[in-house]
Amino acid sequence: MIDLKKLNPNRHATKKYLSWLKNPEVKRFTDLKYHKFSIQKIKEFIYEKNKSKNEFLLGIFLKKNNIHIGNIKIGPIHKFDRTAEISYFIGDSENWGRGYASLAIKKAIIFSKKIKVKKLKVTGFEINYASKKIIEKNGFYREGRLKSELLHNKKRYSAFIYAKIL
Repeated sequence: MIDLKKLNPNRHATKKYLSWLKNPEVKRFTDLKYHKFSIQKIKEFIYEKNKSKNEFLLGIFLKKNNIHIGNIKIGPIHKFDRTAEISYFIGDSENWGRGYASLAIKKAIIFSKKIKVKKLKVTGFEINYASKKIIEKNGFYREGRLKSELLHNKKRYSAFIYAKIL
């Protein structure tokens, strides 16, 4: 159904990718909402992550046609403790609700084990019900709560920290 692949800044920093980052529905539960983007900034971001030794940015691609539909990032990886953050988004709204984010997390878990990560952490906001379901479906458990962490439509919401021991 999907593959995770390293992004190429010259091939994958596209107008389509930029449109995801400008779409309020795509970025409302992410820190993307605080930034302004351009194709050049996307290229720089991909290049920076590709150079990193403790962060891995992978594109989520449909196997059937090799179309880039989103990203998943593992890292930063704590060198000694071997823990890492994980973040993801499906930018192509036509592919929301099809299970691709869950499959991407499953593949990211396998990748994380290969690079000797021992624990993954992800932050989910209390009003992002779809993400909460995906996180829990993949065996992450709630470790903590950050009260009043997200401002959304002039109202404050909590964030939950989820983790999975690998």
